[in-house]
Amino acid sequence: MYRFTFFFVVLTLTALHAAGQAGRVKGYSESIARGDRSSDTAGKSVSIPKTEKDDGIVRIETDLVTIPVRVNTRKGRPVTDIDRSEFKIFENGEEQEIAYFSNSDEPFTVALLLDMSYSSVFKLPEIQAAAKAFIAQLRPSDRVMVISFDEKARVLCEATDNRLALRYAIEAAKVGSGTSLYSALDVALNDKLRGIKGRKAIVLLSDGVDTTSETATANGLLRDIDEIDTLIYPIRYDTFDDVRKIRRKDAQILYDDNDRPYIVEAPLVKGEREEDYAAAREFLSVLAERSGGRIQRVTSATNLNEAFARIAEELRKTYSLGYYPNSERTTNGRYFIKVRVYRPDLDIRARDNYTSARRRRPQ
Repeated sequence: MYRFTFFFVVLTLTALHAAGQAGRVKGYSESIARGDRSSDTAGKSVSIPKTEKDDGIVRIETDLVTIPVRVNTRKGRPVTDIDRSEFKIFENGEEQEIAYFSNSDEPFTVALLLDMSYSSVFKLPEIQAAAKAFIAQLRPSDRVMVISFDEKARVLCEATDNRLALRYAIEAAKVGSGTSLYSALDVALNDKLRGIKGRKAIVLLSDGVDTTSETATANGLLRDIDEIDTLIYPIRYDTFDDVRKIRRKDAQILYDDNDRPYIVEAPLVKGEREEDYAAAREFLSVLAERSGGRIQRVTSATNLNEAFARIAEELRKTYSLGYYPNSERTTNGRYFIKVRVYRPDLDIRARDNYTSARRRRPQ
């Protein structure tokens, strides 16, 4: 009898100890899942993120909304001394509590996309030199991936802070035919950056005209931008006049019955029409505006180097803010954001809306 009672007591104490340990582990996991790493969450209730089990893998879904923010004076000088308490975030007019804050010290992951199609106004050595100079201006802790594209998108280097590997990757870029701009952006956004935590940016060098993408589309990419906290900096050059010159050079001279010459040009194809270039300009502008980035327009190798330098400078001086929305999310719902700093004469640049995430295709 005594032996049975002793065994029962030991078993009970063991179970209670295990439950207490599980509770502590569970509480810690929930805190990390929400990104609560500071003491300002102490004493507050923590909602458990929803989990989804698929093929034995548990995926944690959170609704943290993160926003890259740049703050300049009216004269364009970056302001880098703003504290967390000075920022205010409003979603659909309702103020949100800031749950995440990072100043310019946190590193970036940057996807560098290089248009290698024949239509580029820059020669390959000019592009490579400017790209290497850009990487040299980033901070040592920033990671960069290099993607080149012509008819196909090619990941020349995964995200790394190894500058030697990045230099070799840029030197491996080769010029080819076709322009799969949309496919390259799709690879960068959805296959590479979507799963990366922290601050992210895409720097895209292109005229914006897509001719060979098969599945990715402009509208689809714009929807993706609304879901992902990634700054996009397009560096746009214009190839319209060059394309027209090539067409005139390839035109045939024929003669009529009276032996009078006339010129015959081949029909315009995708990527050669004036409306294609108008659509490309609009697409790149919207990419920059929706993501919170800034478009750069270049015409020469000098402009190109200056554009890369301006982007590197902005990336070094970007804040990141995050919040958990007060209201429930709906699939594909659009929400409007305002970021405010109550200091006089400031220019605040941040995305002004986002869309709640859709189910992504399997990777």
